[in-house]
Amino acid sequence: MAKATLSLSKKANALGEHPVLVRLDISRSNRPQFKSPISVLPEYFVDGQIKIPQRGRLNHALREDLIKKKADIDAFVAHLNAISLALPAENLNRKDIMEVYEVVKSVSPAEISRTTIITKKREQAERNALLSEQIREASRKSPIEYFRERLGKMADGSIKRQGNTYSEGTIHAYNNALGVLERFAKEESFGWTDIDEELIDRYVLFQEQHGYLKKSINKHLAVLSAMLNTAMKDGYRFNASVLNHFPKLHVTREDKVEEIYLTEEELQALYEMKLKYKRDRRVRDVFLVGCYTSQRYSDYSRIRRSNITFHDGIGVISLIQQKTGTEVSIPVINDNLLHIFERYDYNLPEISNYVLNKRIKQIAKELSETVPSLKEEVRTKLKLDQIRLEEAGKIKFKRDSSGVALVPKYELITSHTARRTGITQMYLSRVLDTHEMMSISGHKTEEVFTEYIKLSGVERATGIARKLFKAKKESELKAMQMEQLGRLSTEDRTRLIEFARKELSMNI
Repeated sequence: MAKATLSLSKKANALGEHPVLVRLDISRSNRPQFKSPISVLPEYFVDGQIKIPQRGRLNHALREDLIKKKADIDAFVAHLNAISLALPAENLNRKDIMEVYEVVKSVSPAEISRTTIITKKREQAERNALLSEQIREASRKSPIEYFRERLGKMADGSIKRQGNTYSEGTIHAYNNALGVLERFAKEESFGWTDIDEELIDRYVLFQEQHGYLKKSINKHLAVLSAMLNTAMKDGYRFNASVLNHFPKLHVTREDKVEEIYLTEEELQALYEMKLKYKRDRRVRDVFLVGCYTSQRYSDYSRIRRSNITFHDGIGVISLIQQKTGTEVSIPVINDNLLHIFERYDYNLPEISNYVLNKRIKQIAKELSETVPSLKEEVRTKLKLDQIRLEEAGKIKFKRDSSGVALVPKYELITSHTARRTGITQMYLSRVLDTHEMMSISGHKTEEVFTEYIKLSGVERATGIARKLFKAKKESELKAMQMEQLGRLSTEDRTRLIEFARKELSMNI
């Protein structure tokens, strides 16, 4: 056992007491000194120990306090000695001994061993880790705060995606999704540890109950999934299994707002329509450019002279699509499109998406007086804002026997109808193959591209019937020709074959 020597620190506390110092003589070269948690007045520390006055010469409470302090300093020394005996030689220094003391000070010195120290240190480390995690979690942002801050950085460009600034469309989609999540959080407050598959299911149910379309719900879920993946990388902890089982609702035609396209006759009528106001003429023309180029509003609305070049007398529109960064080249082969560009000196007027969406419906409604097909009622799912207006009694929608809303075709026209119209008309022309059409639209996959071809079941069935009828007529013609050939004499057939060979050699 090491010899312990006690002394007083030179620095006193606010009560004038001095901490008791303990020097432990482990060896001649190893004599670490420790500051004990016990302090006394100098007059009660004599010859290296706490002095206990005789009874009657001192206040009873003060005498009891000194007795306790003496017992405490004896226990402190006993702990130091027990620790020095249990620790290996390389750890017999003041820092390691005091570190162990903090861990085992509640243990009786007689019970201190190397095993006890290891066990207690492990327990203390676990407690410290838990406390640190609790402190860290308490200071961390809530999920909503984290999403809001990250979205702000995405919008100002301080956070990028693979080095590229997030597009306005992406920021808009994320803002919409965050708004829905914030409304959900007001009804059901949640933290990181609450995020699991059941919470996501309740989030889906919340959106369904509030009238969100399945297509919109899937978009909101995709944004939430992306945000949670990033949060996980940033050190936020929640039930990670939710990321591998994120729901995606199956969307049928009945679950979507009906997506229409304009026929070639309707497009031509719109182009030739006499409009009283200059603003409406500009709205109509910008919309038609979208129809004739098959582009998104974010692309067709910003076509300027710098985007158009001429090669061998053919105009070509070159664009880098804002949403995907895809570079597309669109030939200007429609006379109406060329005339629209010439009308504005190849610099289209600036029309906001809001104004275009609002006015194009009204323009189409006026056109429906002379083009009845635009008045035809279409079965469709209502948008959320339409549902709320109807619930508030501000609007009333006609419905069929199944309760599905019926709206005139012109009410379904939006800025995006232009893109669907362009792609569908390209498909109906039967001039370009799928690869050529996709090079114009900018689609990367045929699956997504074909979703834009908005033909009804009747139109598709009619097209199939025409193909079958054509094939049947060709087959019948071939059969008739073979029958006629069979009636020829051997000499006539020989002359016919020889004539065919000569014609073939001349063409080659």
